[in-house]
Amino acid sequence: MIPSRPEFVYFDLGNVLLHFDHGLAFRSMARIAGAPPELIGRVVLDSDLQTRYETGLISGEEFVAEIAEQLGRPLDTLEMLRAAADMFIPNHLILPALEHLQSLGIPIGLLSNTCAAHWEWIVAQRYPQVVDRFHPVILSFEVQRMKPDAEIYRIAAEAAGRRPEEIYFTDDREENVAGARNAGWQAEPFTSADRLMDTIKTW
Repeated sequence: MIPSRPEFVYFDLGNVLLHFDHGLAFRSMARIAGAPPELIGRVVLDSDLQTRYETGLISGEEFVAEIAEQLGRPLDTLEMLRAAADMFIPNHLILPALEHLQSLGIPIGLLSNTCAAHWEWIVAQRYPQVVDRFHPVILSFEVQRMKPDAEIYRIAAEAAGRRPEEIYFTDDREENVAGARNAGWQAEPFTSADRLMDTIKTW
């Protein structure tokens, strides 16, 4: 079903505006830590460590300290956080869709599960897909909720100043799209910039 014209559009960040590669980050972290990348990946992902960091329940210093404890060796916090964040590649194909929404006068916001280290890195890169385009910016580590928790959609709708049915959302993860629909939003999975543009052109 083609969504009706929304009054507001929220975008996910990872694998929508920017591609990312956890393997790249784990290899960089492994070089600093002197440990296999596979071990770094298990420490970060096979527990609730990344989730707690992305939900703002622990700081970057605590994130690295837990990795250091698991590895049994001291680690430089700043170096490890930089390595953890150096994994993003801009999705240049999304730019026409963002510009077309601007031409339609439809405001856009950002709704992302992310951590402080990743967000600070992205802002520092001044990626044109991200910088100065989105208001509001709803980040899981700041609001201490993660998609698909119903509360983060409520927070985002309130920040946008729109009723749920007036909001359109696109995300690469099906569970986050389902969460948005359960919150009363229009939502579709992101599969490509071309498909998103086809949807926007119907508005």
